Formats: sequence, structure tokens, C-alpha cells
Amino acid sequence: MENSKKILRKLGVYGFDHLELVILASLVSEDPLLLIGKAGTGKTYLLNIISEALNLEHRHYNASFLSFDDLVGFPYPDSDGNQVTFLRTPATIWGAESVLIDELSRCKPEVQNKFFSIIHEKKIQGIVLENLRYRWAAMNPVQSVNDSSDDSYEGSFSLDQALADRFAFNVEVPDWSDMTQEEQDLVIFPPSEGTDLENSFELSQLISTVRPKFIEQIQKPSKEIVTYCRIITTLLGEQGFRISPRRARLLARNFTALFLVASELDYPLDTKSKNRLYKLGLRWSLPQRA
Repeated sequence: MENSKKILRKLGVYGFDHLELVILASLVSEDPLLLIGKAGTGKTYLLNIISEALNLEHRHYNASFLSFDDLVGFPYPDSDGNQVTFLRTPATIWGAESVLIDELSRCKPEVQNKFFSIIHEKKIQGIVLENLRYRWAAMNPVQSVNDSSDDSYEGSFSLDQALADRFAFNVEVPDWSDMTQEEQDLVIFPPSEGTDLENSFELSQLISTVRPKFIEQIQKPSKEIVTYCRIITTLLGEQGFRISPRRARLLARNFTALFLVASELDYPLDTKSKNRLYKLGLRWSLPQRA
């Protein structure tokens, strides 16, 4: 979007101007977000810096070598032997407000399944993670069977369809060639490192302002959004791209959050601009790329 407010830039994140509204919408909805990108493109940096800017109790896990005990702690019975509790550490998930699961496409299927309930319902071992707001994940591009280039990612495989369908936004992170020259220069020599308190406040203020509007509006989404989601879900299905009923509902949540953020940031919402927003939201809402 050429009229980006550059909120992410102010946090020291460059190259994401065209994705800014999508990232902000995901923060407003608090639905799971998946970033897909090549090595060194800033996936984990973006999510870690957002957690810092929002002053969240954050956990960053590498799924490729994570054990389940790393998540929950070491189980031990109480003195009566009637109940099992967990020895907690600063690294365990209890009390976390945001969780980043890195290298999700590289972990073993049994570990991936452990993440499913966290991503889907904010639970682990059937226990509700009461403080958890944000569930984020990152992965490299899926390895092609016929890809023998130096730019392939061995060991990065497709996510299970059910898991991929739980992420509201599935966003491809820009690589060097996708950036403008200005963005490339900023990546090479950023004017500052880390977050600035004033700019962090701008992000948190935006979310705290728009989030209540989202909660209210999602109870009764606009007829236009509902109609669009119904038609696009049907049309994509007819072309061989199945969109689940769950995804149709996530689409409505994504568009609602996207339009509310755009309105709050004073983006134009004439017919042409709204069409662009629909295309932007749809492009990054489809789980097939994972």
C-alpha cells in the first residue's frame, strides 16, 4: 500500500510497508499469524520486536529441536500422589502473553501436533492458557521435490492442512528483490536499532483503540463482508482451491479487522480503495501457501 503509515518502520522493521495493514489487522483480531520466508528476511525479528513494543510476556521457541518438557516444564506428582503439576521455568509457556513458534515446518509431526491445541484454542494438555493473546509462527518456504537450487530449504515441508487452516493470515515475507531501493538502504544501514518508547506507544494505542471496535463489529459483520466471503469461498472452491467453512469465518474476521485498522489510520475507503483492501486481505488469508 503506497500510503503506508510506516508504523513498523518506526519500530526498526523495514521492507514490510505493503504488509503493514495485514500485520496490524492480525494484532487487532488476535488470531494466529504465520510468516513464511527465506532465511534472514526478518520473520522472527518482526514478531519479537512487536512483543517488545507491546510489552508482552513473550516466549520464542524453535520447533525443530523443541521437546514437550520445554513447553510445560518437568511433571511431578504432589505430596499425596493424586495430581501431577509442572515445575515451571522462565522458558515454559505458562503465563505467556505471546508465543512465537519458529521453524514450524521442520518439527516432527508429534511435536507439531502438540502445538495444534496452542494455536487453535490456547490450550495445552487440556489446560487453558489464560494469559495467552498472540499465537505466531514462522517457517521457511516449503521444499519442492524437484528443487535442486542453492535456495531450497531441505527439511521444510508442508504443514498439515488442519494446522495451516488455523492461521488466519499466512503471509509471505519479502526478500531482498521485493524491496524498494529505499527499503534496501534502510536494511543495510538502519537509523536506529530496537524499539523507541514513543513509537511503541503508537502501536499499542492503535491496538487498544481498534480492538474494542473489532469485538463489537465481529458480532455482526457488515453485510458486504459476509456477501464477499460467501461468494469468494464458492468461486475458489469451484476452481479447485477448497476453502473450509472455518476459513470463510476467518476471512470475515480478517476483513473486519483490516477495514477497521484502515479507517483508524485514515486510509481512503472509496470503492477503488476498498477493492484493493479486499484483494490484499484475500491474498494473505489463503492457507494453501503453507
